[in-house]
Amino acid sequence: MKNKKLFTGGVIVYLVLIYLISIIEKSDPSANIRSASDALWYAVVTLTTVGYGDFYPITLPGKLLGLFIILGSLGILGYFIGEITYRINTYMEKKKNGFFGTKFENHYVIIGWNEFARQVADQIYNAGHKIALVTNSKNDLDLFNDLYENDNSFVLFADYKNMSAYDKVNIHQSKSVFVNFKEDTETLVFVLNLQKAYPNLNIVINCSNPELKETLENTGVNHVVARHEVASRMVASYLFEPHVAEYTSDLISTSVIDDDQDIQQFKVIADNPFLGKSYFDSFIQMKKELNVILIGLVVNDLLIKDPEDNHIIDEDNYVIVISRGNDKDKLEQYFGVQEGY
Repeated sequence: MKNKKLFTGGVIVYLVLIYLISIIEKSDPSANIRSASDALWYAVVTLTTVGYGDFYPITLPGKLLGLFIILGSLGILGYFIGEITYRINTYMEKKKNGFFGTKFENHYVIIGWNEFARQVADQIYNAGHKIALVTNSKNDLDLFNDLYENDNSFVLFADYKNMSAYDKVNIHQSKSVFVNFKEDTETLVFVLNLQKAYPNLNIVINCSNPELKETLENTGVNHVVARHEVASRMVASYLFEPHVAEYTSDLISTSVIDDDQDIQQFKVIADNPFLGKSYFDSFIQMKKELNVILIGLVVNDLLIKDPEDNHIIDEDNYVIVISRGNDKDKLEQYFGVQEGY
């Protein structure tokens, strides 16, 4: 506000100088500045640094005023350049911080960033899905932008407690939200507030202490992942059945190369070729026609690991299959939906 007042005052003084130089110059018969419009043109040409030389002061007082006009022109020009630069930098900084939001839909939101979150983001990113990160650290923001710099990623710098900020990641249109805080007590309080602000979210929590897993599940979230519990199971498996563990690790990781195998799930829609067919017939047909293995179904949000042979596949079920990395595009086209929940 103070700078604007100073600038306004400077412009007024500048205009007064232009008027005075027109009065002084037209008193000399040989002067080429004969009116206020001539003086204004001289000032504009000076301000823009064009310098045509068609108008210029010839009297001593006019030259002195002209000197002030030249200096004033530099000040005004400098102010405009500085203001434009400031506004461009401010806009770019706000854009970098995600303040303008995103229109992502059916994307995955990660709240809280660390090495574990990066590994989760890698899996989502490699599967071709959209990711939106919310972080309260500028360093994490820069790192995320360096790792995932394309149209499938978005990052927001915000205070985690500011629930209105999550509108900017279009959280209510997301597929799932992964809450990844270091402290479980912080996670508990945050999730309760998040559910109050956005009651219909599909929330997955990272739990550091397995003893608190049941407490976190009682908040009504969809899934609680006890990271150390999962890791300990994998380590134990590597100890006494290393090849099974190796195979399991391959299956639960997103395929990166064509030879990788992957477990994928696809929603059954109205034109799905297996709609209304039995589990066993679908198993045989998928293996013969698609070279994928049907290993389970999701019915009413409940996982059925080994359905009965005569179990009928209905609309809005999910089929869970084992496939190779190069099968993903083919399967998405065949089932008419994108992989995922």
